[in-house]
Amino acid sequence: MKPGWSRDSTTSAPGLTGRVLFLVVLLLLAMTRVEAIDISATGGWIETIDASDLVSGAGSNLIDTYESASDATVIHISNCVDKFDQYRVDVRRVDGTWHADFTLYVQRTSNGSGEGTIKGGQNYFEITATDSEFFSGKGDRSNINVQYELTGMSISVSPNIYSTTVVFTVVDI
Repeated sequence: MKPGWSRDSTTSAPGLTGRVLFLVVLLLLAMTRVEAIDISATGGWIETIDASDLVSGAGSNLIDTYESASDATVIHISNCVDKFDQYRVDVRRVDGTWHADFTLYVQRTSNGSGEGTIKGGQNYFEITATDSEFFSGKGDRSNINVQYELTGMSISVSPNIYSTTVVFTVVDI
């Protein structure tokens, strides 16, 4: 892969229905280029938010923050030239139906396995509409676990199905 080229994999995050539903669904974007580092992501997150999420029962507010399983998404980096081939993984959000009060965060919860190494991304940071560096690495790595956190939920948010797509992009550096 030439510097500046990138490969994307996406994960989709929806969320709220009648009683409030939050959903992160993963889409796998398969792309092939000769001599390119590849990224793939699998998994997803569905969060149904309803009356059981009220802080103190009827008339109270909803719990503000929700967290996915620590392995909600699993990322694989492959097709590196060798264990020294460097890359970074960027992340951004592409909103479908999304509420302005919501903030979605991501963190890496494992190093995965393989000949290469990875660093960064081990603390939650906000996913915005602009690509931001998530973590960096060298060489092939598989089974890198990713976790999400959603904040901003309240009874003032109209019940609906809310969604966003999380896009992971590998950039050869």
